[in-house]
Amino acid sequence: MMHKLEGTKRAGMFTVSPDRVVYGELTYAGRETSLRVTDTTYFDTYPIQGGCLKGTLHDLTKVSLLRCVTTPVPSSVSRGIEGYYFADVFPHFIVHGDRQITSGERVITEVRFLVDDASTLFYDFDAFGTLINARPLIGEVVAARRRELERWPGRSRDIRIGPNPAILYFTGQHEMLSCDTVLGKVHVTHHTSHNLGGPSGAYLKSRIFTGIRFKRPCSFDDTITRTLTLLRFLEVVVGRPQNVISLQLQVTSEEDAPCVLDVYWSMPPKRKGKRDFRPHPADVLINGGMQRDEFARVLCNWVSRDDAWGDARARFSGSFRQQGLYSIDRLIGSANMFDILPESAVPRRVQLSKELTSAKARCKRIWKALPRSPERESLLNALGRIGKSTLKNKIRFRGELLTRAVPGRFPDLATVTDEAVNCRNHYVHGGEPRFDYGSHPHVCNFFTDTLEFVFAASDLIEAGWDVKAWCAAGTSMSHPFGEYRVGYLENLRKLKSLIPQS
Repeated sequence: MMHKLEGTKRAGMFTVSPDRVVYGELTYAGRETSLRVTDTTYFDTYPIQGGCLKGTLHDLTKVSLLRCVTTPVPSSVSRGIEGYYFADVFPHFIVHGDRQITSGERVITEVRFLVDDASTLFYDFDAFGTLINARPLIGEVVAARRRELERWPGRSRDIRIGPNPAILYFTGQHEMLSCDTVLGKVHVTHHTSHNLGGPSGAYLKSRIFTGIRFKRPCSFDDTITRTLTLLRFLEVVVGRPQNVISLQLQVTSEEDAPCVLDVYWSMPPKRKGKRDFRPHPADVLINGGMQRDEFARVLCNWVSRDDAWGDARARFSGSFRQQGLYSIDRLIGSANMFDILPESAVPRRVQLSKELTSAKARCKRIWKALPRSPERESLLNALGRIGKSTLKNKIRFRGELLTRAVPGRFPDLATVTDEAVNCRNHYVHGGEPRFDYGSHPHVCNFFTDTLEFVFAASDLIEAGWDVKAWCAAGTSMSHPFGEYRVGYLENLRKLKSLIPQS
């Protein structure tokens, strides 16, 4: 529904306070989406509770504007003795349908959405097809069609069969994948559409929706959170951020029939960056249409720890979303996301030798005896961190999950990650660079790609991803990780040629 509403305007009546209904006009324009409410007598939008504003459009569609941003005091226009008041409201979401909801109301039983790479993620190649040499079967098909027509008086007619009949078919398996997760039951389904046929031909099409069926009704805010979690997983697997084309909610209803609401998302996840060629189904890390059991198992395990990993994964997603756009900020962020991993994902401490432990204790006594100063405190803090896991240790630990799974496939990975942290430290803390980073941007890009690959690959490996099978398969490099894998040895060679030899 989002693309159908884009660029349109719709008017109706909106409740700005419990006892005040005013005229309003909705403009659907992405980030510029707005509701302008007007009235000839003064009103304010301050009473809008929980950022939720409800209305009814002139075609009787009920709308709920959620996570609204507005100013409490309206503006006014006057000419002579005439005038009116108006206020502009920005809604992050507009929910359309036969009922209204609020952000916190626990009435949503299911969410389903359509992303633009769904047919690649879930490459169900054999679900639809054509049978060109249909001579042995066409008689039975035509007979069934005749029986159907005979049910309607006056429509029965002779259907001629020619010398070269063809059959267009759908196998009928609408549900492609289903698995229970902590988010709810995740399911992937074909939503088919077709025409009745005729002299111009016939068609049979499908849109592949991904959905979550909740164990108990959820609020809208919780629904969006769970949807974003699932989207982050799909984006890693397919290799690029997804554009959300459609978003629907199923809500509880007093009638037996389920009530389905369409959502217009003013600022949906949107792909940007220079890398925008469509991924190939064979390059997807786990294809939900061809590797359904592995996909379901990895997904279930991956989302089960999102509460602990959510912050770090969100940082990864923000970095990965840049695709072919590289910057120093992206490099720094790619390193920093390892620092906010949960303690269970990284080593807590590093075993020190007796000599180091003794030296640390002596230094601590010496510095503690000095007068208080910023320098004294800084050095004491640095001493306190000795023995705790450093950023390099954390990234090395995650990288070892990869190198143990595919021995020899990514040689000297720890060297690359250490140098990536050295580069990050130069731009964060200053100091002498290991080489002229500005003159070798391709190597800095290699650092960013390495950090993102190690983060995501180690995460998926722990969730059950068969990285060994992935490394053994061919690639057209339409997934960034496939491109990284192919170019690793050459990029490693270039890096080593720049590192000072000790």
